[in-house]
Amino acid sequence: MKDGDQLGGAWCNCLSPSRPLPGHVAIIPDGNRRWARRLGLPPSAGHLEGYRVAKRVLDDLWGLGVRYVTFYGLSRENCLHRPGEELSRLYEILSLAADDLASDHRVAAGRVRVYFTGDLNLLPGWLREKLEALNKSTEHHGPEVLAVAVCYSGRWEVVETARRLLEAGQAEGLDEEGFRRLMPLGWLPEPDLLIRTGGERRLSGFLLYHLAYTELYFTDVLWPDFSREELCRALCWFQRRERRFGR
Repeated sequence: MKDGDQLGGAWCNCLSPSRPLPGHVAIIPDGNRRWARRLGLPPSAGHLEGYRVAKRVLDDLWGLGVRYVTFYGLSRENCLHRPGEELSRLYEILSLAADDLASDHRVAAGRVRVYFTGDLNLLPGWLREKLEALNKSTEHHGPEVLAVAVCYSGRWEVVETARRLLEAGQAEGLDEEGFRRLMPLGWLPEPDLLIRTGGERRLSGFLLYHLAYTELYFTDVLWPDFSREELCRALCWFQRRERRFGR
């Protein structure tokens, strides 16, 4: 975690210099379709605006020194049950995101690792290949990390890890830490803060194994309306929390 006295985020003046910021922020950016519906726009307009907001939030978090950011891009249920036309537009936005990241100066300089994870076999082949290529080309980058969960569910991740264990024959003597290291997202530190927008108070299958001691911040604000001020409220709320980790 990075302390407030090292920050350059003057736009968030409620941050305390004596309290740590989260090292890893996980985000469920909910409310894109409802935002579009309120404006009489198609769902794709909400998803595209949500992508623009995600880019700004990512820049702000990295600017504050948050090293790890994980977005819930698409749930596995989304990929299985959303209408085909909406999915096609979502896949186009994912492709745009991959292209933007590949050309980003921080990624090109080796400062950012990009990691798409989930049941990527559910994606069209051309998109899966693009995401996997970006994973591979940045796998040794750092210190910042952007993880994007696509066609993902926490149950899928646990089952996938069990499958890996069976294939590797590593079950004997296994402990919790060993199990976590084998998980698709187990190489990341566990999130310190989860932000969910859109008014829902549930996890929707996101990072189920990894959120045991994560601080959960819920807001009614729809994701396309998630401003810098809203991000500031979430971070200041986190700083006021007393984290005991069961102690």
